[in-house]
Amino acid sequence: MEWSSGYVHGIDYPVGFFPEQSPVHLSFACLAQGIEPVALDGEFTYMELGCGQGLTSNVLAAANPQGRFYAVDFLPTQVRGAQEMASAAGIDNLTVLECSFEQMAHGEIDLPAFDFVTMYGVYSWVDGKNRDYIVEFLRRYLKPGGIVYLNYNALPGWSSALSLQRTLREFGRNDHCDRQAQLHQGSTLVRALSQAGAAVFGKSEAGGLQRRMRALETDDPGYLAHEYLNQGWDALFSIDVIQSMARAKLDYVGSAELAYGFPELYLSHAQQSLLAQQPNAGMRELVWDQICNSSFREDVYVRGARRMSAQRRDAWLERCGLALTEASSRITLELPLAIGNVHADPHTYQPVMDALRQRPHSLAELAALPALRKQGRGLREIASMAILLSASRQAAPFFLCAAGQSQQAAQRLNRLIAAWSSESDRFQVLASPLLGNGVPSGLLQRVAFDQLARASSQPEQWVGPMAQAIHRQGTHLQRGGAPLSTREEIHAELLSLAQAICVQRLPVWANLNMAPEAAPQPE
Repeated sequence: MEWSSGYVHGIDYPVGFFPEQSPVHLSFACLAQGIEPVALDGEFTYMELGCGQGLTSNVLAAANPQGRFYAVDFLPTQVRGAQEMASAAGIDNLTVLECSFEQMAHGEIDLPAFDFVTMYGVYSWVDGKNRDYIVEFLRRYLKPGGIVYLNYNALPGWSSALSLQRTLREFGRNDHCDRQAQLHQGSTLVRALSQAGAAVFGKSEAGGLQRRMRALETDDPGYLAHEYLNQGWDALFSIDVIQSMARAKLDYVGSAELAYGFPELYLSHAQQSLLAQQPNAGMRELVWDQICNSSFREDVYVRGARRMSAQRRDAWLERCGLALTEASSRITLELPLAIGNVHADPHTYQPVMDALRQRPHSLAELAALPALRKQGRGLREIASMAILLSASRQAAPFFLCAAGQSQQAAQRLNRLIAAWSSESDRFQVLASPLLGNGVPSGLLQRVAFDQLARASSQPEQWVGPMAQAIHRQGTHLQRGGAPLSTREEIHAELLSLAQAICVQRLPVWANLNMAPEAAPQPE
């Protein structure tokens, strides 16, 4: 336990990509709140604290070649995996380090000042001393005007599950025991308590407790170990986090979950009035958490937040664009948002969707569409639409300067991830240089990408590799919920899916500057 300070080791956190950590998303989140963002048309610096196996940092570095990226993790196995990916893809603007938050807080590691610092999950999982080190690191290394993304398990939403978490955590005290065995033992005790009528589990539907108990049977053991077995784990009130960040001169800006910026869509007038009466950000967020029973927060902070004039914000918005990230057949005006489904006005949104189906557009171009000009829609209203479309995961913002960025690193990484897909389904994303971000990509999409990169352009040629990848993953094809068993059924279904990828997904890749390029053949 000495070297890990109670942090779980011996089992890696599962590979994942988190688009909210991208510099584009974070700058756009600031714009959405009227706060001066970080410019991305020149060199910038970025740090991910607790990078896990490094997929997010690798994708973001490949998609933003103008940035200098750093990623840090405490666990050697995870650092090695992240370094190997960067090396194999030739990503030369990413440095992956194995060190502690204490070393960085004390200035023992040679680092530049940063425009962006992000962390996913880590802040809730380390102990109070390490949270203090994170704050000191931000005080020491974040530039004035720099942006921080910080998520954490939050109160009061976690209140109903604190007994569950504490019970499981007790099984993680012995560093020398198998982590999966510890999870099994803890889960067995929790089930026995529930079946015996333990009062703490008597109202397990409340606050998501039942969902968390079910997840013990289905979620990745690596995730469960890091969520429940860390000895420093804590759920936090947002006001305490806001006050801690203030020690590093950080101002709370808003949520990285952009839909929460539209309280009129999900809060009553009385609830909105209560929020408006609060004297500061800490109290507003505390009240908001009580209203929404928050169990997880995604906060954006800026060191010295500067509110822009309307004219300044408009000038920034004119430098932004919007692109579809979903295939045309999957686009819906019933926007799936974190706050619930919101039906978008077809008279306003349909012209935007139609334009984006053709190609990405700047926000100014969208505002100039005849149908929207006729309705009197201005740039700011278009920006609000772009925010909601982005929050629905059907579209994503970009900065117009990205159109001229090199695509070579993203192509190399995408070819690597696609080639690995024949053996593993862990890396479920491809990099988009236009978005400066990653795009979620399913197994068959990545196999198709790999085949295109190998100059195999006909969907009929993809069926065999797709079948092999599915077989190696041990998964099964279904149609209408029924598994397909015969070779003829599987071939027909895969051919249909390959043709759909060709018709619907390839145009999206092309629009996002990520269309597969055939790898050069040796002479």
